[in-house]
Amino acid sequence: MSPRRKKEEVKGLPALFKDPYHNQDLEIRMIPVEKLYVVRHQRKPSTYHVKHLVNSIERIGFIVPIIVVKSKDENYMIIDGQHRFLAAKELGIRELPAIVVPERLAQLMMNFNIEKELNIREKSYVAINLYRQYLETNPQMLESDPEMADSIEQAYYVTLGIAYEKAEKLSGSSFESILKKCDFFLDEPLENAIKTREGRAEKVIQANTLVRDIAQKLKEMDKWHPYVYQQIISWANPYKRKRLPTEFEDLFATLIENLEKAATNPEIVLGEVLEEGTEF
Repeated sequence: MSPRRKKEEVKGLPALFKDPYHNQDLEIRMIPVEKLYVVRHQRKPSTYHVKHLVNSIERIGFIVPIIVVKSKDENYMIIDGQHRFLAAKELGIRELPAIVVPERLAQLMMNFNIEKELNIREKSYVAINLYRQYLETNPQMLESDPEMADSIEQAYYVTLGIAYEKAEKLSGSSFESILKKCDFFLDEPLENAIKTREGRAEKVIQANTLVRDIAQKLKEMDKWHPYVYQQIISWANPYKRKRLPTEFEDLFATLIENLEKAATNPEIVLGEVLEEGTEF
């Protein structure tokens, strides 16, 4: 392909096309890299992944467009493709092909990342930052609004996001099976609900601190094992055999009370037998 022909094709962008499933209008265009930026709540990029993409682009070119939404300052926020963007910058590429989606779709897409499945910590950080974005733009919006449920996979990720920010060594996955039963979207405006979320995060941190304290005492007694955290939580969980949802405040009040008992007598948790296949 001649340089003249290539230049003409690039100049012909942007172009509209139809999403083949919902038949909605989308746009593809070439965007200068200086007008692109990564969404603030995206997870920390992987240096290895960027290096791998640099090698890939050097061999076969930049084939897959990034996905962006136009911001009010006429720049473009990347909602999918931050690693491709960073690899392109490293290679000195000055313009990137991008699919521009409308803002209503961008909010729905921000909870997804097709490059790698997020772990619970990453999902929680994404959730709390999305939550704060809604809070900033529409504080009167109900937390239980369907738009929130479409954007944030689980309400308890917001609670854990706040908790992770305050306690970096939090073992959030250990509490996930409990939170699934008691931490749901609230029928309150976001400006009120955030206070409830902060209170719940404190309870999770308190429980986590007690679990770590009990585990340390068992270790000092030479009775530590790889599943000791799960065993402690299983022993303290007052609703482990109940399938019906319950109230967060009731469950965590009893959970913390049980953990405080175990903190004074750690050996009482050792009688708890973990059921084969139990998930924590």
